[in-house]
Amino acid sequence: MKRLVPLLLVLLLEACSEKVKVRVGCSLLVQDALGRYSVYGVETLSVSCWPMRDISYTELSVDSTVVHTDTFPGIESCVFEWDVRQLPESSMHVLQGRAISGSREYLSPERQVMVGFRSQLAVKGSSIDRTIGVFWPDGSPAAGLEFDAATPSCPRLGRGCQTIFFIADHELYRRVPGSDEPEVLVRMAKGVYSCDASPVSDLVVFEGYPAGTAHLFTVDSFRNKTQLTHDSDFVIIDSSRFTCIENSFPVFSPDGTKIAYFRRSKCVVSGDPHHDEFRRDAFMMNSNGTNPVNLTAGVDDADFSSFTWTFDGKWVLFRVGTGHNAHGVCAANMSGHAITGLFVPSAAVACSPNDSVLIYADPGFGPGELFWKKLTWTTDTIYADTGALPVGRGARAWSDHIDWVRFTR
Repeated sequence: MKRLVPLLLVLLLEACSEKVKVRVGCSLLVQDALGRYSVYGVETLSVSCWPMRDISYTELSVDSTVVHTDTFPGIESCVFEWDVRQLPESSMHVLQGRAISGSREYLSPERQVMVGFRSQLAVKGSSIDRTIGVFWPDGSPAAGLEFDAATPSCPRLGRGCQTIFFIADHELYRRVPGSDEPEVLVRMAKGVYSCDASPVSDLVVFEGYPAGTAHLFTVDSFRNKTQLTHDSDFVIIDSSRFTCIENSFPVFSPDGTKIAYFRRSKCVVSGDPHHDEFRRDAFMMNSNGTNPVNLTAGVDDADFSSFTWTFDGKWVLFRVGTGHNAHGVCAANMSGHAITGLFVPSAAVACSPNDSVLIYADPGFGPGELFWKKLTWTTDTIYADTGALPVGRGARAWSDHIDWVRFTR
């Protein structure tokens, strides 16, 4: 018995000095295609300890700042609602928990997370069916929508990746969550031909023909329309006045404040050196139609389409050329400095809302197999940082329409 006393004392001391393991939990933590962990929306954070014996105090820190404390911790304590929606896109943050037991302090491992958004891809189905495909960025299916109406085209995901907008029979449709059938949002005298949904509001921008000229409009959830471009719009290029005759392919910027689009114009001034000449340019304007800026004034006349934005809103990307095999991708910054050199064999391109991965369909690899390239840029240059890499998991784009939008609450 005497021999057992020292052993019991040793075991008791070891039990009393047992190290407490502290962990920070995240309710909505997701892993992106590059293996990083990101948070989005309103994240529920918590501090958990094991064992909980004699823990009298816990606290949670974000970037070395204590955001919440708990003086009566249970098994899971310091539950904190962390709203990351106003934090910079792709910003990195450090989470750490601390627990106090008497004079002892225990720290959790630092957890680094990136503020990101759970994005989804929307692509047009094949020409022989009436479907729209919705995928996660890794290519796995998120949803599949089939319609009894005409074959849908130009699918766009609304804010929160819930409502889907598309064109069918030259009319603008929307399908809201829980609805069995889509509803007509806009009809125009001579049709609707392309559209995009704002990532931050209920606005939809679309290309419509009220008469003989294609113009851009916005419409809200109550069907209130606003015309953004007009027959009298003009731009001065090489000291000549070019009046617009077509506006098309509108796409919202990531913050919803700007719209990139294609404009075709003609010089109708008699006696002008450029009289009867046509121009084709990529433009940008505010989402209310003000302050149009020519992004390609210094680029030779070309066809532009498939507009998309880098996630920071500093570059507009668009394809150059016509047909399903585009000549390449052009990039322009907000000062109108345009560069070329991003060659992708596709007319369907979309840039991620998170870290500017360019995704596209390659018609040379089966029926529209999706590939991606990571983009890198400086103040005046943009280029692909990687070669073509397959998305995988069966994701396909059967036409010239890919939409990649972020998830927001």
